[in-house]
Amino acid sequence: MKNNGLNVFWSNKIVDLLFKKGVKHACISPGSRNTPLINAFINYPKIKCFSHFDERSNAFFALGIAKKSLDPVVILTTSGTATANLFPAIIEGSLTMVPLIILTADRPGNLIDSGENQTINQINLYGDYVRKMENFNKNKSTTMLKKIDSVVNTSLGLNGIPGPIHLNIRFDEPLIDSNKMKISYRPKAIKKIEKKISLSIKKFKRPIIVCGGLSNSKEAEIIKLSTKLNCIILADSLSNLRHYKNKNILVYYDHYINKLDKYPDCIIRFGKKPISKKLTAFINKLKKSTYLIDSHLSFNDDCPNIIFSTLNNVNITFNKDIDLDWTKKIIDYEHKTKNEIDKLDFNNKSEISLINIIKNKLNNNDHLFIGNSMPIRIFDQFSGKLNTSLKIFSNRGASGIDGIVSTALGVSYLNKKTKNFLLIGDVSLFHDTNAFHILNNENINLTIIIVNNNGGQIFSRLPYSNNDIKEFEKFWITPPLTQINDLAQLFKLKYYHLDIKEIDKKLNTISIKSGIKLIEVKINSKTDIKIIEKLNQKLNLI
Repeated sequence: MKNNGLNVFWSNKIVDLLFKKGVKHACISPGSRNTPLINAFINYPKIKCFSHFDERSNAFFALGIAKKSLDPVVILTTSGTATANLFPAIIEGSLTMVPLIILTADRPGNLIDSGENQTINQINLYGDYVRKMENFNKNKSTTMLKKIDSVVNTSLGLNGIPGPIHLNIRFDEPLIDSNKMKISYRPKAIKKIEKKISLSIKKFKRPIIVCGGLSNSKEAEIIKLSTKLNCIILADSLSNLRHYKNKNILVYYDHYINKLDKYPDCIIRFGKKPISKKLTAFINKLKKSTYLIDSHLSFNDDCPNIIFSTLNNVNITFNKDIDLDWTKKIIDYEHKTKNEIDKLDFNNKSEISLINIIKNKLNNNDHLFIGNSMPIRIFDQFSGKLNTSLKIFSNRGASGIDGIVSTALGVSYLNKKTKNFLLIGDVSLFHDTNAFHILNNENINLTIIIVNNNGGQIFSRLPYSNNDIKEFEKFWITPPLTQINDLAQLFKLKYYHLDIKEIDKKLNTISIKSGIKLIEVKINSKTDIKIIEKLNQKLNLI
C-alpha cells in the first residue's frame, strides 16, 4: 500500500474500523510484510490478539472463535505461500457461513511476475469461497475505508450471505513509517429488514420436518410449528433439538427411514442437509415436495423451493387433514429402534459404547466438539435423545479432518463457564498437531477423547474395501506410527490411557482439571461392525 509513507497511519485506521464493525479477536501469523498491521493490532487495547506461526492452524482457531462468538474474527498473514495455508479454513467458513475477515499483506503490484522474493499473485486467491475480495494499492482519501466498511458488512450478512471476506493490502517499504495525517471516518450502521412471507401448502396429509445443523432458526419456533402441523421432526445431532422432551422429535431415523411404506407429501427443512446419508438420499428423492426455510442457504443447497427468511417471518397456512396413522407408524419405528439400541452391550471396545457413555457424563451447557469421519456419524446414529442441553459443534461445511483440534481450541478459549470436550479420531488428531502451539501463549481448558482405532477405519466400511485392493491399509486406512503419549509429552499435555469402563468412572474427574487433557481409548472397529449388523438383523424383523 504505497500511501506516501503512511503504512502505519492507514493500518491504525483499518484496525480501528474493524473494531467498530464488531471485531474483538485477531489471529496473527508472523511475517515481515504484515508488520504495519501486526503493530496496529497488538497496540489496539480493545482487540485480543493471538500469535500462531502455522497459518492453517491459526485460521481454524479463528474459525472456532467465530463459531462460538458469532462475531467477525480477523486472520492476518504476510505475503506469499502463507496466504495459501488459510484456504482450508476459508472453505469451511464459507460453507458454514462464518464471518472471517482475511487480511493478507502483499508487495507492490509492480513486483508481481518479476521474480521478486516471496511474491505471488494474491488477487482472487480464494475464488468463490470468499463473499468478496478487495485489493488495495494506494490511498484515495476515505475510499479505502468505505470499501472495507462495505465488505465487512457483507461478511456479517448485512448485504448478502455471511461468510469470509478477503482484504489484500499492499505495503511498500519502509514498512514502519510516518503516522502524520488526520482523517476521520465513521462507519454507517445497516439494518437488515425481513418481510413477512405467506406460504400456502394446502394439499398434504403426511408432513414431516427435517432439521440439519441450524444457523439462524430458533428451536422453540420449530417445535411450535410441529405442534401446529401435527407432524414429527427428524432432528440431526447438530440441530440442538435432541435434548428437548418433546414426543414429536425423533432421532433414530437413520435405522428405519428406508422402511416407510408411504413417502411424506410435504417436507419442511431447516438448516443444512443432515449428517445421515440415508436421510439425505431420502430427501433428494422428494425434492419437489420439499421446502427449505432459511435466510441464506440457497448458495449451497439444491432444494427447489427455498423461502428466504427466518421461521418467525413465515406464515404457513395448510389443511388439517393429516394422516395420523402414518405418523403413528413412524413413531412406533422410533420406539422399537430405541428399545433395541437400549439392549446393546455398552461394555465392549466399540465406538458406539464410548459415545453412549460420554453423552451421559456431560452436563448442561457443556461444549462438545465432534470430529468428522466416524465420530460424528456414530454419534448421530446412536446417541439418541440427550439428557442435557449440550452445545454441540462440528466442522460439517466441507467435512474435512483438517483443523479439527484448532477449531475446538478456538471454541474452548471462549467458553470459561462450562467444560469443553473434543471427540476425535486418531488420524484427525495427528493431522492437526500444530494446533497445540497456541498453548504457548494461552490458557485453554479442553478434554480431548481420542478414538484410537488404528487409522481411518471409515474406509474399511466402504463397499470397495473387500475387493482385495493392493496395500489398502497403507494407502486408505493409514494407521499413524506416532504414539499418542509421545505427542502428549512433546507438548507437555496431561495424558491418560483408559478403557471403556474407566471412561465411565474417571471422565468427570479428569475433565475438571485445568489445561489440555488427552484421553486415548483404543477401539476395535470390527466390534462396531458386528453390533450394527446384529442390530440391523433385529430391526429387519420389526
